Amino acid sequence: MNGRGLLFAGAVIVWSGHAGAAGFATARFGGEHGNPVESNPTALYYNPGALGFSEGAHLYADGSLAMRRNTWTYGRSRYDVPEPAGAEGANYGKATLFNVFGGPALGATAKVGNLAFGAGLFVPFGGRASWDKNEKFRNSAAFPLAVDGVQRWHGIEGALTFLYLTAGAAYKLGPVSIGVSGNLIFSSVSSTLAKTLTFGNNDVTQEARSALDVSGRHGSFAVGALFEAVPGKLWLGASYQAAPSLGEMKLRGTLTVTLNGESRIDQVDFYQHLPEIIRFGGRFRPTDDLELRLFGDVTRWSRLVQQCVSLRDQACAIKRDGSPADGSGTITNLFRGWRDTFGIRAGASKWLKPEVELFAGAGFETSAVPDATLDPSLSDASTIMGALGGRFELFKRLWLSGSYTHLHYLDRDNTGKSILDDPTVQPTTRRVNGGGKYTSWVGVFNVNLEKQF
Repeated sequence: MNGRGLLFAGAVIVWSGHAGAAGFATARFGGEHGNPVESNPTALYYNPGALGFSEGAHLYADGSLAMRRNTWTYGRSRYDVPEPAGAEGANYGKATLFNVFGGPALGATAKVGNLAFGAGLFVPFGGRASWDKNEKFRNSAAFPLAVDGVQRWHGIEGALTFLYLTAGAAYKLGPVSIGVSGNLIFSSVSSTLAKTLTFGNNDVTQEARSALDVSGRHGSFAVGALFEAVPGKLWLGASYQAAPSLGEMKLRGTLTVTLNGESRIDQVDFYQHLPEIIRFGGRFRPTDDLELRLFGDVTRWSRLVQQCVSLRDQACAIKRDGSPADGSGTITNLFRGWRDTFGIRAGASKWLKPEVELFAGAGFETSAVPDATLDPSLSDASTIMGALGGRFELFKRLWLSGSYTHLHYLDRDNTGKSILDDPTVQPTTRRVNGGGKYTSWVGVFNVNLEKQF
């Protein structure tokens, strides 16, 4: 096999970027009022059963703006290729990222008798990332590609979007409302990173670029219920959000490998599993001007064992040792080995008067990514969060909400714990060491308008 063929066979695909939850979940629309015990139009995603407690018709528009700061400091692995003269600092040191990105959510619901129904648009998974440049190599003639930063072997820039078009309905039977929703999901993943001919190492003398661009359409559903346990005082809710495609997802697109100015473009299929989510919560009104909330979720990230890329219309299968299965068209296998996560949040609202509500929230969420497979493409960590905001009636039945949520990711250091650069790992699965020190925080501004008729 020639050099270009070897590079193609060893191209590793990753994505970068997330804003505000474990893995790359981004379900922050609705702010503190986006949860499984609220009856506003975000219930179409969080808990369709809650729609039965809505009244009249509602129009809803929401926007979130996220700021994300990441750092990764890398020493070296015993399997790294030494930097040649003139390339000092190309592979070791500190990588930084500061990105700003956002997304919308839209919804409309109506209730006729005991039946409520509606439709909406949401982006519960997604992110964008573009790492800062290594200015030392900005004008380097010998190693110009090193300008993309010491983390470039894991990611240079990336984007992922999973857009849900959702329709749902609920029916209220006395103190209980039961609902169901269906999702048409538009999925896209793109990523660019550095790669070499010799699989999973960081040899700057053989450096090339690998770019993936894939997309697809999938379906899923959600079911949920809300129970008014104490009239006007206590509500308890739970929901189940099925995984996209109800199993393995398949996205289609291109893999482009560029080496020494020459590019090869191949049609490929991309396979993965995303999680199913169980949500639960309660809200309590001890007085007319005070509400207390407690809600959480279990997200089945353990479904994401690997991401696999194959030639178009050929099987993508991996043996237990990480090598391609016989007869498959497997190009690369990105082993993840993620784990389920648990999140819990508490919040409170205080009405200064019926038209003015102030609220606050705090929470904690565990990490999906183990030390063994953590790398800068997604620097996940257990998270502490806090939020402040308010909701105001601008005109009759027209409310404006605004909030800021800060998420601090606990520092991580998996130096010496990354496992996938070991030469005994099969080339299809091997990648550059992801060990190092990680820091991260995310700030999310959320604004929404809700009109009731």
